[in-house]
Order: sequence, then C-alpha cells, then structure tokens
Amino acid sequence: MNLYTLLELIREKPYLYIGDKKLSTLYYNINGYILNTTHNEINENLIPKWDTFNDFIAKELNYAESTSGYCRMILERNNFDEEKALIEFYKLLDIFRKA
Repeated sequence: MNLYTLLELIREKPYLYIGDKKLSTLYYNINGYILNTTHNEINENLIPKWDTFNDFIAKELNYAESTSGYCRMILERNNFDEEKALIEFYKLLDIFRKA
C-alpha cells in the first residue's frame, strides 16, 4: 500500500478509516502516514511526488504561494466547510494525479 492507495480507501469509506468527513482529519492522517514512512525510511516513489501537492493546489486555486498549505487553501476556498473541502480535496487530487 502507498499513500495514494490509502487515500482511495478513505475516499470510499471515510468514517471507517478516519472517523468523519473532514478535510482537517484527513490532513492529520496524511501527516501521520508521511511521518511513519519517513521515520521508517520507506521510499514510496509516488508519481506524482506528494511533496509537490501544496504548490499544485496553490496554482489551481490561484494563490500566490503555497506556504499556508493545501488544507488551509482548500478550506478557505470552501468557506471552512469541512465536508465540502474534503470533496474538493479529492477533485483536486484527481487532477493532480492526472497531470
């Protein structure tokens, strides 16, 4: 399993895997997953590379820079509605993975 496989599982059953339908919860789960892979020196060779996702989101959502992070940018775009932001995250993830 890699990060993208995990994200697809969560997309299908968010309550099972993360307990709710909030982008913030997904964000913290992703960070934990990345911390684990980094700590255990697991190189997933993701294509596209996950570390370019913040910049991609900034460009897609017309932000001048990506320093606020994808979670904050997507939440702002959706008036901080966590469930709408989660839906938007997956739409953007699909575009990112096809690019």
